[in-house]
Amino acid sequence: MNNFVKDTLGAGKKKMVDIVPQMDRAHMRLRNNQVRDDFNTMNSFPVIETHLEDLEGHAASTYTYDVYKWVKKEIMKEKFLVTKGFQDAAEDDHSVHKMENFKRQKYVHEVVYYHGRLTTDEEALEEAVLPPIMVCTCNMFQYKGVPCRHMFMLMKQKNMSKIPKSLIMKRWTRNAESVCDIEYPDGQNMDKEASEVSRFGALTGDCNRMCSYASKTTKGYSMLKKEIARLTALIEGLVKDSEQVHVCDPQPERTGCVIRDPVVVKKKGNQNQEIGRRPITCSYCKGAGHNIQSCGERKKKEREAAAQQSVGEDNPPSVSTPAKKVYHCGKCNGPGHTARSCKNAPASSNSE
Repeated sequence: MNNFVKDTLGAGKKKMVDIVPQMDRAHMRLRNNQVRDDFNTMNSFPVIETHLEDLEGHAASTYTYDVYKWVKKEIMKEKFLVTKGFQDAAEDDHSVHKMENFKRQKYVHEVVYYHGRLTTDEEALEEAVLPPIMVCTCNMFQYKGVPCRHMFMLMKQKNMSKIPKSLIMKRWTRNAESVCDIEYPDGQNMDKEASEVSRFGALTGDCNRMCSYASKTTKGYSMLKKEIARLTALIEGLVKDSEQVHVCDPQPERTGCVIRDPVVVKKKGNQNQEIGRRPITCSYCKGAGHNIQSCGERKKKEREAAAQQSVGEDNPPSVSTPAKKVYHCGKCNGPGHTARSCKNAPASSNSE
């Protein structure tokens, strides 16, 4: 799912206007593929092509169309295996079978086979048959949910015509989407609200299926509308008679398996600090509740400074003039003149 959506959207930053239509198209493709697979599973039967016809036929009638392809590949790969040996253990009624690939002897796998046996059911007081169990060291059944080629080789050695029930996962079968009958306790071991949600989900699944068939014909549609109205009135009367209608609390307790909003957790940092909007603080007087534009202290000081400035313009203060710099002559060292304007310098003798 995630890989499919990632390939559809692509890499890079995109706008929400572009992402929403692409997500709708991706979901439409997924729904279309699911409907197509369901149609192929329910309305077609594959052709038996492998050497294990009985096992392949049982897999085709049990698994869905896509899962059957996985099983068919494993059955075809079974013919390349060679038995290396087996060992029986009498204490717990199991045997270990070793297998290897043809001309690739370093790949050896072991399949532990637990024989099926008769057990006594204490409640029904009758004997029941436990199906055989197989465990392979390749762990394909653990991560994929279908029997591996080593298990099919062991089934061939044991002359099995059907896959054991212990190796069939219901999620890969044809009837995986059928709603099973659930026993709901009368509020003893299960929360009431959780049981109501479970019943609602089961009934919704059944009603969707019925509405799908009824919508195909006009007669079925009109008949179902009448039955829904009749049953709704009947069930509403039963609920009122049994006094099971209660007003829900505004904040019900978080009990049971009902999906609710996530619990708000504390953040990192100072836990004693109240979470909320930071108060406004003035950057001039450092006071709270106002800013520098509406600060009264700032406006007061500005008015005082303007008043002092206006008084100073009427009576300007007397400022002492700084003393001028006294120059000294570089020839006679006298004050008040320079060497160019010196008159005390001796006259130069001009010899002709």
